[in-house]
Amino acid sequence: MIILDHTAVLALCRGHRFLSGLAVVEAPDPAQRAHVPALCLISASLELPGVAAHVGALPGLEFDPLDFAACAAVEQAVSSGIDWRHAHAVHAAVSGAVDGQVLSATPEAYSGTGVWVVDIGKP
Repeated sequence: MIILDHTAVLALCRGHRFLSGLAVVEAPDPAQRAHVPALCLISASLELPGVAAHVGALPGLEFDPLDFAACAAVEQAVSSGIDWRHAHAVHAAVSGAVDGQVLSATPEAYSGTGVWVVDIGKP
């Protein structure tokens, strides 16, 4: 599973070619689409107003809710020192049937989490 953190969402909105390709192609199976955790979307929207409306219209993205299990995991991650903007992406990467890959412009933020991070470059 591919997960976009807030930096990847911002890069997508700023025209990142690879991410744009992921976001506009709707895979028939929702599990094969790129995922955006809710807190990552909020973080990106706080930095660049209008992001949620923009990415919400893209057919190649799925949005992971902040349900009770995610809230508990994010709380634990933040308590252990992970920035809240990255914590939901960490949870999304490790909570599925298969480990996810987080796409990020700040891969160093995931150091020590055990999460597989793909550096998308600086926006």
